Amino acid sequence: MKKIIIAATLLALSFSISACSLTDKGSLKKITEGKEFNAWEMDLAEKLESYGLEDDEKEKLQKIDEECDDIKDNDYKTQLLTAKKLVKLSSQIESRLEDSAKDLVEKLGKTDVPYASEDDKKKISEYSETVSDMIKKHDFSNYKDISESFSKLVENSSTKLTGLDVNIVQFDYTNYPTVRMYVDVKDSSGNVVTNLSPNMFFVSQKSVANGDFQSVTIKNISMLDQKDALNIDMVADTSSSMEGERLSSAKTVMSTFLNTVQFNVGDKVKLTEFNSYIDKSGVFTSDVNALNQKIFSYVASGQTKLYDTLIYAVQDVSGIPGAKCVLAFTDGEDVGSYNSASDVVNVVSSYKIPVYIVRIGDNYSANDPELMQITSASGGEFKYFSSFGMDMGNFYNSIYTGMKKYYEIEYEMPDPTNYTDKRDFNVYVKGDGVGGSADIETNSGNDFFNTLLGNFLRSYIEDMNSHSYNQLASKIDDTVSPTDETGLKYQMSKQVTGGFANVVSESLMSYSVSSITVVDENTIKLATDEDYDVILDRKYSSFTGDKLNQLNNILYRNSWNVGPDSQIRIWERVNQKPEYVLKKGSDGVWRFSQYSVDPGSNATIAIYDAVTAY
Repeated sequence: MKKIIIAATLLALSFSISACSLTDKGSLKKITEGKEFNAWEMDLAEKLESYGLEDDEKEKLQKIDEECDDIKDNDYKTQLLTAKKLVKLSSQIESRLEDSAKDLVEKLGKTDVPYASEDDKKKISEYSETVSDMIKKHDFSNYKDISESFSKLVENSSTKLTGLDVNIVQFDYTNYPTVRMYVDVKDSSGNVVTNLSPNMFFVSQKSVANGDFQSVTIKNISMLDQKDALNIDMVADTSSSMEGERLSSAKTVMSTFLNTVQFNVGDKVKLTEFNSYIDKSGVFTSDVNALNQKIFSYVASGQTKLYDTLIYAVQDVSGIPGAKCVLAFTDGEDVGSYNSASDVVNVVSSYKIPVYIVRIGDNYSANDPELMQITSASGGEFKYFSSFGMDMGNFYNSIYTGMKKYYEIEYEMPDPTNYTDKRDFNVYVKGDGVGGSADIETNSGNDFFNTLLGNFLRSYIEDMNSHSYNQLASKIDDTVSPTDETGLKYQMSKQVTGGFANVVSESLMSYSVSSITVVDENTIKLATDEDYDVILDRKYSSFTGDKLNQLNNILYRNSWNVGPDSQIRIWERVNQKPEYVLKKGSDGVWRFSQYSVDPGSNATIAIYDAVTAY
């Protein structure tokens, strides 16, 4: 009987164990979704590993993985316990990642990305959608890699990188309020970076209201040699000190340089010959044959007005749209200029137009430091002709190609009618893992009206010397009555068609805007400072007072003998400070309308040279 009871107990226990085993197996299948335990464990462990685990999470997962190696295939109870451990760990990991992902999406949604290109913004949006989808599906595969890439992209788009040398070279305001900024970009080795796409550039302007930099909408970006023309004012020294081999070498090297110019894409060159006079008759042209013909016709004579000519050339080319520079070939020995080297430095510094000087002659001259100071202040370069001889290759690469590698950034000026405001601009360039920026303070209104003034005054000089009213017509307000003596139409048409019969020639030497007064949105007053070089013939007996004293000192110094009827040719430097009224027409173009301060009321005249004409 006892044996029967024991047998029955064992049988019941067996049924109980079997029942428990079946229960464990059923519960396990629910967890593994019907998969075999080992396969399910391996898949889940692999999935969790792809999340990018913390060190303690890795240890826990590894421990569970090791426990699985010792579990027998039919030990459903242990399998169930291990599965529950793994599910709990998985839940903890996914909960942590879900919180992290939500924080990341929220944080990045609030982060300003001022240096994100359109492609960057698209990637950021895609990353955000991917992470949001992970949260929704509770699947954080590759989350760590994605979050790191996401965060790095946002960081690179919200902070400035370093490694690039960015330099703002010059501005072009000829089509204001559309502005062109020319930017030079070099890597850490000093090499020009040429593979930058438009979405890598960012321009911002400091707000007057709060001092923060605000993004400026860029209209177009390109590298200069891809589309835009370069204008070169080529200055040629034909003074008597250049006679012989020096002038011959200069002619050859200038002609050789013309062979490097990209006339086919619109580059233009103007020749400005100088000695005792500055030849202002040249025009910007792409006719290489005409340029060569002019170069080889040069004859050496007279003094060396180098400094006056450099100022003239910089201001002359400043009114030409597009990128520009001055390239001078000279022996460097200034004789007869009214301006000094420091005057040239001041002018080139304000215009930011590169001046390149090639000195013909000896390897060194006492004037070289001054010439180097001029080129350095302008962003140009000083070269000895003997350093490259007739081989223009290296010279071309360092000067011409360098300028052709500028990036042209075209944008619309914010608040363009705030003409008197100084503006702080920043340009930031972002490359592949590197970046660089440059800051500059500009007075764009002043620069714009300075450009207008230069174009107006050059037109005046051209019409004055040709005794015609052609170039000025488009720059003067036609709505003022032609009989209004304060009107520029009356004044200019009278002067240029014969108002100064004894004037041989008149040259604009320098000009600047002193102040701008905004009267209303269509009217401004422009106070200016203008210097002219005037050559005129007068009878000796017509001179009196201070002018007679100036003349006698010069004639005595130069040992000229004169009588009362002697005809004297004099060189005068005339400074005047007129104030103009400018009107903006219905076409949006500013034109010179009237004098509000007559130029003759504050003019100063100094005679600095004289000869007997006959």
